Amino acid sequence: MKLDVNERHRLILNLIAERGFVSISKLAGVLRISEQTVRRDLMALAEQGLATRVHGGAGLPVGPGDTGYESRRRSFAREKQRIGKAIAQRIPDGATLFIDIGTTMEAFAEALLNHRHLTVLTNHLSVATILSRRSEFQVILAGGVLRHNDQATTGEATREFLERFRVGFGVFGIGGVSPDGDLLDYDFRDIGVSATAMRISKRKFIALDHSKFDSTAMARTGTLRDVDAMFTDAPPPEIIRSILRAHEVELVIAPE
Repeated sequence: MKLDVNERHRLILNLIAERGFVSISKLAGVLRISEQTVRRDLMALAEQGLATRVHGGAGLPVGPGDTGYESRRRSFAREKQRIGKAIAQRIPDGATLFIDIGTTMEAFAEALLNHRHLTVLTNHLSVATILSRRSEFQVILAGGVLRHNDQATTGEATREFLERFRVGFGVFGIGGVSPDGDLLDYDFRDIGVSATAMRISKRKFIALDHSKFDSTAMARTGTLRDVDAMFTDAPPPEIIRSILRAHEVELVIAPE
């Protein structure tokens, strides 16, 4: 069956997200289209900022999540510390957990340093570095394609690595929540990794400061019904609170 342009673009982006790089010839073979059509599709995706054209194929894009990381670390720093401490209070000594990427996750990692005997799986180099200060922690760093600007690994290798594990807790920093209850991120590359990390986590916590309630993030990574608790620093809009109640998702407002 012949694919329309939107379906082709979706499949191309899925392959790039999984593998980090896909050649033109590979895409042509998988989609059963000409290499000329692939080139046109890649040009369109690159113009939208969804992929990066490189010689012979396409790779992961440079998106909003890759720029200004130090600025984002400073933004709402106190709120992130409060959120991190609130989540840390729910993690028992001896727990196994996955920690997502992002500046709020760094604050959470700092808040864990008084814990004992944790086993932590992460694809965030900065989180791994923070937790390495405790020699009694076992820190497992997922491999994959390294995004230098935010020190995160991503792609198919990261996803396949995570599939080998099961953890008691998964803690995720997200870019926003839509009025429909969708969990959003800025970077398409993280969707496959986040979905896998959700699947391997028994209890799932999401973290976001109040600015994320008015987010422009567009990549859908899951829904509120997928998680057990949402941690933030201020009450969310009523439409989001109603979704939380409907799906019995705990809302935790980090104390001052």
